[in-house]
Amino acid sequence: MDRKTLIGFILIGLILLFWPSYLELLSPQETEQKSNDNPVVAEELLEKYSGENISTKTLVSNDVDVFETVIDGGLYVATVSSAGGGSITSFKIKNHLKKSETSLNLIDSSNKDNLLVSFINQSGEAVVFDRAWSFSGEKKYVLSKDSPSISLFYTTEVSGKVISKKLTFLHNSYSIDVEASLREIKGLSLDDKYTLSWVGGLPQTEGSQDAMFMEGLISQAGNIDSYRVGSAGFFGGSSSEIERENKQYVGQSDFVGYRTKYFGVFFVPQKSDLVEFSKYSTNNRAGVDIGVVQDINFEKTTLFFGPLDYSAVSSLGVGLEKKILGWQWLSSVSWLVYTVMIFLYGLIPNYGVVVVLFAILIKLVTYPLMAKQLRSSKKMQEISPELNRIKVKYKNNPTVQQQKIAALFQENKINPLAGCLPLLIQMPVLMAVFLVFRNTIEFRGESFFLWINDLSAADTLFYLGSIPFNVLPFLMAGSMYYTMKMSTATQPSGGDPAQEATQQMMKYMFPGMMFFLFYSFPSGLNLYYFCFNLMQIAQQKIINNEPKSR
Repeated sequence: MDRKTLIGFILIGLILLFWPSYLELLSPQETEQKSNDNPVVAEELLEKYSGENISTKTLVSNDVDVFETVIDGGLYVATVSSAGGGSITSFKIKNHLKKSETSLNLIDSSNKDNLLVSFINQSGEAVVFDRAWSFSGEKKYVLSKDSPSISLFYTTEVSGKVISKKLTFLHNSYSIDVEASLREIKGLSLDDKYTLSWVGGLPQTEGSQDAMFMEGLISQAGNIDSYRVGSAGFFGGSSSEIERENKQYVGQSDFVGYRTKYFGVFFVPQKSDLVEFSKYSTNNRAGVDIGVVQDINFEKTTLFFGPLDYSAVSSLGVGLEKKILGWQWLSSVSWLVYTVMIFLYGLIPNYGVVVVLFAILIKLVTYPLMAKQLRSSKKMQEISPELNRIKVKYKNNPTVQQQKIAALFQENKINPLAGCLPLLIQMPVLMAVFLVFRNTIEFRGESFFLWINDLSAADTLFYLGSIPFNVLPFLMAGSMYYTMKMSTATQPSGGDPAQEATQQMMKYMFPGMMFFLFYSFPSGLNLYYFCFNLMQIAQQKIINNEPKSR
């Protein structure tokens, strides 16, 4: 890897490192209010549902026992309680498990009271239906191709009025249809609206990695806003660092929800009037509450709950997939990288091998551009003695110096900018590869060989006390150093001492920076860059062995 390419990688790393902090400066933390066509209604909604201006009580007329139903949906096994009219009290996924996991439950003590329905009564109180509802059904349902869906129907009463909620589960789908019918309570409701809530967010399954990815997401008219919940830096954070904050959006939302690194919970409402996020610290993790206020006549909301699998998320058809693979503005390139990755996996079902093949493929595709860049650098090295003599000889006459340098470039057919253009062309692909490999859930729990048993986590071989010893970052940084050493090996003697000193410093500084930056990154990323560097070394040898152009 030559100096310019390496500088490009360093710039990518620095952008990724400081981008969240930059967003922190651009995004004020005070409550945000989205405007709609009727600002008076928006102001009333914000005041009415702010939580500080109303009291809350539980009001259910019937007193029934709690009943639990188990749903085997193919991709998961869920337990649904009649408490709250169909709250999911257990949701164990079957795919994307690590070898150390026999199961992974996305429900814990902080988010088991979910899918709650509430409304504001005539006295201004929030009536929350969190007790047991009536349910008549089986204890267990197994979905299949022959039985692709099941609906659970719950009812309860308030002041003699019957309300109902229906949950429809689909085979091999993480989408759950939630239909809440509260039309009977129009006379009891203050504004003919109700709220569907998810309380508690999601468990943090990836340790310190999750802190970088935890965010609330909302889309209105196709524009996706992010509300960061975890640490704004690259190095994680604990739930004790999360201050309680609220954020509200008025108007129709395409979707609204919360994600960790690999899992998410999202509402896709039929029509929303107001959405509210609340983030806070629980005893052991970040807590997030999501409330969607809807007109009482609009009953259906789709819940997406589960792994952020690209195909599953894109099936919602609301644009959420644009945020799954990294930066939204790079989503098209990221999609192409992801598609090729999945295609290669279809040929060779081992993601470690796919990573190696991907490095080879990227190098083959970018070979002409890289060769042009390397040859340009080589030519610059070849003429550097003459270039330095001109700089020294005409150091007191800048005009003549520039004329002589331009003539030297023209004589040797060198374009000083020729080495930069190929790097700029490659940059979106290189950035997309970084983001996809760091975000894709397909790497979770996937092993390669020997000690690399999880491509989504660091390849820790052993611990020195409490410090993990990760092998691939050493190999990646070492190969990067060697590419830099090769790129300067053909430097003619008699060069500028200051330039030589700078190159010597860069040989050590940049691999060292990348080593520390990538040390805790997923092993899939480090494996890719190590293989890419090996391919770069081979290309560098080919270019360096070419005869001089003069």
